[in-house]
Amino acid sequence: MLNNSNIMCSFSILLDISICKKISKTKIYLGGNMKKVFLALLIIIASSIFATTIYDIQYTTEPGTDGTYPSPLVEQEVTVTGIVTANNYYVSGNANRFFMTDPGGGVWHGIFVFNYDAETNIGDEVEVTGTVAEFYGVTELTDVTVSILGNGNPVPDPVSVTTADLASNEANEGVLVRVNNVSVTQLPDEHGQWYVDDGSGACQIDDQCFSYTPPAVGSTFGHIIGVVDYSYGEYGLNPRGEDDIEMTSADKNEVSFSARLNGCFPNPFVPTNSPANISFSVRKNTFVTIEIYNLKGQKVKTLTNRDFNVGSHTISWNGTNENDVSVTSGVYLYKMNADDFTTTQKIVVIK
Repeated sequence: MLNNSNIMCSFSILLDISICKKISKTKIYLGGNMKKVFLALLIIIASSIFATTIYDIQYTTEPGTDGTYPSPLVEQEVTVTGIVTANNYYVSGNANRFFMTDPGGGVWHGIFVFNYDAETNIGDEVEVTGTVAEFYGVTELTDVTVSILGNGNPVPDPVSVTTADLASNEANEGVLVRVNNVSVTQLPDEHGQWYVDDGSGACQIDDQCFSYTPPAVGSTFGHIIGVVDYSYGEYGLNPRGEDDIEMTSADKNEVSFSARLNGCFPNPFVPTNSPANISFSVRKNTFVTIEIYNLKGQKVKTLTNRDFNVGSHTISWNGTNENDVSVTSGVYLYKMNADDFTTTQKIVVIK
């Protein structure tokens, strides 16, 4: 039944709907299945409007007490959806850590996921529920559950930045970025970190996703792409593979991608429970040396010193020195040399 002010239907809840150019209000009564459908739609719409984004977690103008710009949502549990931009990020002997971005990409739109279980691929759409944490200046999601919603999605284009901006700007943390027309200013140190400069100021290139060795100081790259992390007071760019590195034509035949140190597991480890398994790979038949050092730089033990065939390999350390005497608890370093490739990572012994 229709009149100037009411539409009567057999529904059960009352809504006020403004009608243009009418003073009176139309009343709609919803009931039964229609009510459930309507409420479900409201929930979906509200969830979309008020869903937490990575930008919500990352964006801040407050530097914090240590100048590392902590998240405004620190210690809160959140659920975010996004696209995996980098995987196989090695830390603490595990390779399942990854980075994700809001679908549109951009500065402040990337974050590190400290994940142990789910194996992800670049381009996966994931839903992550976890706690926002600050770990020595890095904003990350911890204690997470990860659901993979889809595969093969396009990854947002990297953000082009200067090397000086990368080295100093919190907005780039966790983001897929690109530096262009850079020259090597420093070769890799004992941690596999080296430096490039586009003329604006040097930035760090790190090897947490992919290990490589630039040919020489002064070598030039058309571009380097990677995700940005933060460690020991520096932002670093982590390429994900060879495709992220474009050498200039004069240098292409000089660069070496001969080996990779993949980390160790478990780490920390208790020698009486299980050994630490150190994983590495070589792309050609290579003579490999892996040694354990203490923090004073003293060699503790040589784990291997021989030729290895192409492929992936694992070497174990049982927590003893050259005399098979158990070492004390603490932080140690394991160093890998393979032809012109050298890198070092940390390992922690617990008694």
